[in-house]
Amino acid sequence: MKSNKFIHATLLLPAWMVVLCLIMSFHFILIPLFLEQYDTVMTYSPTIVQHADPVFTHIPILRKLLGGIPSFGDQFVLLEDVEVNINAWPRLPYYLMSLISYPVMNHLDVIPLVSTVLLTPVHAALLYVWVRRITGSISVSILGSSVALLFRELFVLQPWHWVNVNQIKGLLNSPFFSNALIHPQISFGVCCFSLILIYQFMMRPSKKLCIGVGIVYGVSFYTYFYLWTYLTLLLGLIGIYLLFQRDIAAISLMLKAVCLALVISTFYWMDYWQFSQTAGFVDFQDRFALSRIPDLTERLVNLRPHLITVLYFIFVISSRRSKQYLYLLLVVVAAEILWKAPIVIGRDYQSLHYAYHFFGPFVAIVFMFLLRELLFKIVQPNSFFIAGIVFVSAIVVTSIGLYRSYQYSLSNHTAFSIEKDVYDAYEFVQNNVSAESIIVVADPEVNMRIRNVAPIYVYVPSGYGTFATTDEMLTRYIEMKKFYDIDLDYSLDYKWYDSIHDEYIEPGLLETNRWLFNGSLKYNDNILREEAIISINDSRQFKSLTYDADLVWFGPYEKSVSDININKLQDLMLVYSNNSVDLYKFAK
Repeated sequence: MKSNKFIHATLLLPAWMVVLCLIMSFHFILIPLFLEQYDTVMTYSPTIVQHADPVFTHIPILRKLLGGIPSFGDQFVLLEDVEVNINAWPRLPYYLMSLISYPVMNHLDVIPLVSTVLLTPVHAALLYVWVRRITGSISVSILGSSVALLFRELFVLQPWHWVNVNQIKGLLNSPFFSNALIHPQISFGVCCFSLILIYQFMMRPSKKLCIGVGIVYGVSFYTYFYLWTYLTLLLGLIGIYLLFQRDIAAISLMLKAVCLALVISTFYWMDYWQFSQTAGFVDFQDRFALSRIPDLTERLVNLRPHLITVLYFIFVISSRRSKQYLYLLLVVVAAEILWKAPIVIGRDYQSLHYAYHFFGPFVAIVFMFLLRELLFKIVQPNSFFIAGIVFVSAIVVTSIGLYRSYQYSLSNHTAFSIEKDVYDAYEFVQNNVSAESIIVVADPEVNMRIRNVAPIYVYVPSGYGTFATTDEMLTRYIEMKKFYDIDLDYSLDYKWYDSIHDEYIEPGLLETNRWLFNGSLKYNDNILREEAIISINDSRQFKSLTYDADLVWFGPYEKSVSDININKLQDLMLVYSNNSVDLYKFAK
């Protein structure tokens, strides 16, 4: 018996974690191999430009933190009415990720790879401990955790999509959601640790666990908005259960834990209050659709039957299982409620976050548990039978995971490439331009990437993450276009250029209307958005840039669309040049 436990602890679990790391990191190996086939001078970057969060927000914050300058505040532009320490994003994940990022601080574009390798085992271990305590099953703990990390997106799809070939192909062409930088890479680990403590408290309430729950719940406020709101509802559901059990002592301890958490969260609310007083707060909410009225028809039509949750509910009720299984039910139900709550409250707060961050992974574990129970009812299990089932299942999960990495790499590898000249110019900026300089750029991709390379600001922010008002953002955009003498009609039809295939493709968030307005309610269709841009353009009698600027980027995109003779501008001085990129400094 001791020998089996030794093998399990020293061989099986570490090997499993290594395999998970391999699967979730495999595309980082495959993509540069695919890029080598092209006879072109390109540089590989693990940070994809079409995925917004890392390049728009996360890496720039890390870059500034590691550069020793205040990182919180607007990540795009220096705003006169916004202090550098005002923050719309919970701070803790960035402090934790900066520790991981420190060894590669000069090449932060590789941090998605580094964090995947380091944090995948952490998530796996926490999930394993949590599931093992609830179910007591090694097989469910390993296979359930694997499916939760590798295929959580599958369980967010509607059940009829599970047999839809196109839907499955789309899933195979997508990256692992668990790899997403900051969230869920940091927040999911905090979530799992919190769930372990909450589970222990629900089983055997004590003063020590009360303090532990209070601390992790309080810390969740500094981790992720969707995490602390999820834990709030989960604790509320557990509180209702304790009320039905008339466990006054446990309820008293839970209230103390909540009070402790609220005290710990004080600085979070101070951050929020400070941010709410800025001029761009209302526009920020508008552009993030945080006040959006949900499309009730769409949500009602697309209501998932949530078959797995229903089946598990029936299983728990009919079998009268112990409260650890009830706890797992509450974990899933809490995510479902928050996912669908916009139908009732009439406001959408990007509720899909609850689906992908919580419902998907946890219902995957429930699914594996139900499969195990069903299997045990069909056959009389023995140790050899269980080992065989686990082995075959592990092979299947591993094979599908590796194939998904391959398929994603094959379909998307060109998006991870940067022209060598452009990359060299980035490195010049990193090594020679002072921190907090402001650069004028027309190319949205460069505007986004250059903040990942150096702790600088850009002249034109994106509506995705700036604290600036929409009017200021549009003014900056129009001034930049007039400075470069770029035809406005062209700018309204921006396409992302794939230099490897020499073709223009769908630019995603780089497209002008999405870049500037990011789903704005105020400007909720392309006609209104274009009218707003044209209105600002017609009202501006351009003479010079009205906001501060230190540098001017003149790269392949600018040279292809601009009519300016930049060499004749007397207030500019050339500081860097290669075959594709010229970098100028204002003579002021």
